[in-house]
Amino acid sequence: MNGFLLQLLRYLTNAVVAHIPCYAVRHWWYRRVVGMRLGEKSAVSMGVYCHVPGRPRPNRPGIAIGRHSLINRECVLDGRGGLTIGDNVSVSAGVWLLTDGHAMNDPLFPEVLAPVCIGDYAWLGSRALVLPGVRIGDGAVVAAGAVVTKDVEPYAVVAGVPARAIGTRSSDLRYQLDYQPAFE
Repeated sequence: MNGFLLQLLRYLTNAVVAHIPCYAVRHWWYRRVVGMRLGEKSAVSMGVYCHVPGRPRPNRPGIAIGRHSLINRECVLDGRGGLTIGDNVSVSAGVWLLTDGHAMNDPLFPEVLAPVCIGDYAWLGSRALVLPGVRIGDGAVVAAGAVVTKDVEPYAVVAGVPARAIGTRSSDLRYQLDYQPAFE
């Protein structure tokens, strides 16, 4: 995709479509135009910023969200390095999931892409930040405001800057998120 068309796609996705108060319209755009894989009964709320490199292809994975997952308002989903979110994942308002950074000591300051993977039943608290290359295990909880710089074990509870383990969560998780109002 040439530079102008990619800029136009990002502008329309984030400045126009992200603010349409109807899940069906936004989800149609995300699936058909952006190429996001969005699972059954998952919801991407208004005001979510999607940083996409164009439609996914083998060397450009994009964003994949499993079934029954919820991405709340004002989140940033960076799909440039590949972002995978599992089933029944709750991403609270203002969470940033980043897959792109820079090699700070390289004189040419190149981009460094690294995928982020969020396991099933994970819960990310408001304003948490997940850095490139991190894997968050199934059932893990990231506390509000945490900065996750390294992998989080399944069912671990992490908090702080940088995030550190502070507890564990039950592994007997059977709930199903089903938040899809007609308008929002």
